[in-house]
Amino acid sequence: MNRFLIAVIVLALLLVGGGVYAFLQMQQLGEQVAGLNRQVSGLEGDLAEAKEQAEAAEQRAVAAEQSAGIAAEQAQLSAEEAAAADEERILSEEQAELADLARVDAEEKAANEAQARTLAEEGQKAAEQLARQQEEQRIEATKEAEAAKRELNRLKEQMDAELDRMKGALDQIAGTRRTALGLVLTLDGSQIEFDTDKADLRPENREVLARIVGVLLTFRNYSIQIFGHTDDVGTEEYNLGLSKRRADSVRDYLVASGVNENVLTTKGVGEGSPLVNKTDAASRQRNRRVELAIVFSEGEYEAITNEGGM
Repeated sequence: MNRFLIAVIVLALLLVGGGVYAFLQMQQLGEQVAGLNRQVSGLEGDLAEAKEQAEAAEQRAVAAEQSAGIAAEQAQLSAEEAAAADEERILSEEQAELADLARVDAEEKAANEAQARTLAEEGQKAAEQLARQQEEQRIEATKEAEAAKRELNRLKEQMDAELDRMKGALDQIAGTRRTALGLVLTLDGSQIEFDTDKADLRPENREVLARIVGVLLTFRNYSIQIFGHTDDVGTEEYNLGLSKRRADSVRDYLVASGVNENVLTTKGVGEGSPLVNKTDAASRQRNRRVELAIVFSEGEYEAITNEGGM
């Protein structure tokens, strides 16, 4: 009985102790829950505050992004404006360079035009001076030409007079004729007689040539071409050589008699230019002849009276 009661008491005590413990636990738990609630409330407040801060931060971020966009747009616009300004600056510099080049070109052009005007003026003066000089030269040349013409006419008149005088003197010795260049004196068989196949001068031939030399030594400024001829006897080649030897014989005599050898030339004609186209002895004797072509040169045609001469 007592054990049972003890047991009941113990059980009651246990129950009471358990209830108290439970109550205490429940109270502690309630306090913990209340603390947790307070923490939760605090966390919720913190969360709400954090949310508000996050929303504010997001708004600030959006505002910052918008500001950044606006700033970027403004920077882009500023960059574009800067680029445009730089292009405009470059264009202005290029225009300034072009203007400077144009100015330099204009100055050079003006200088060239001034130089051209100066040269033109100098050229005009030179042309006028040249024209005056040419006119003076033309007048002087006209005077000289007229003087030369008068002198030429005088020389021609003097030459004609000398030729006439020489022809008159030579006509008394042998047949002489006038040509465009001077005189031709023909010494045929009646004046100079060459033996057949001979080129030697006979004594009587020398006398005729001496008279001719006497006439020649009274004149100046002439040249003499001596042509030798043969008859038709013999070959053509042989007669050419024989006629040349006859012309040389006459030349040698003239030189020995005082005629200047520098004015004398000889040529053999052979049988090619006969005086008489006949084959009898008298005709052949006439064809064996020498002709002297006397040609006056340009210059002072004057007779000389002193001894010697050309």
